[in-house]
Amino acid sequence: MKKISLKQMSTTLQFFITLLLAPALSAAPIKTLSLDFTRELTEKGTTETTSGTLHYDAKAKRVVVEVTEPLSQIMLVKGKVLEIYYPVEKQAFRFISEGRIPLPFVEAIIQSTQAEYGLTAMGYSLDRHDVKDAVLYTYWKPPEKAKDKLGEVLLGMREDRLISAEVKNPDGRLAATSHYQHHSKLGDTYIPMEVSATLYAGKSEPVQRERILYSHPQVNAAPPHPILTFTLPASVKVTEVKW
Repeated sequence: MKKISLKQMSTTLQFFITLLLAPALSAAPIKTLSLDFTRELTEKGTTETTSGTLHYDAKAKRVVVEVTEPLSQIMLVKGKVLEIYYPVEKQAFRFISEGRIPLPFVEAIIQSTQAEYGLTAMGYSLDRHDVKDAVLYTYWKPPEKAKDKLGEVLLGMREDRLISAEVKNPDGRLAATSHYQHHSKLGDTYIPMEVSATLYAGKSEPVQRERILYSHPQVNAAPPHPILTFTLPASVKVTEVKW
């Protein structure tokens, strides 16, 4: 039986926590969402590619991600619990977080459909705005109690679609940027089919680049995809970790 290495586990956890922000998903007019994805993560000159399908249940605030490449995985996130199942190796892990675990991939999608990127729910307030080349730029201040941890956020909107986001550190240095392209209209919602992000460190030097391509979106399918009710097999021993 193949064992899952610590490196693979570390990469999987990073898969969930590299998102920039975590808004209130309940504000989105989506009941269920399924999307195929291909994710390219480049770090230290090496690019890793992950592909599969994500499924999101808005009412249950539950995400199930089926990873097909580079290995078979099923990842389940709900609240503070992340479960990872390797069906070939018959291995399972349960990670219990002190805080809410950001929902993978879906948050970038939902954020892009919200004019304020979910910032109001996080305590941010609008500071100022301007318009340049038909793009509305809004500048958001972090909540007073979190100014030592959070910096300003700059959003770019064109035709009611979020096309860019820029996050700064408390000292004003660039921390991360995101770009949203090729929006697809699903009902009354525009969903970007391509999301790219760059993380910065030190003197705002890029240290990680990420590009996600989405395809075959299905919104509010009836009946919902059966994997949304997936649970770990009772016969599989689960390794539990708190972090």
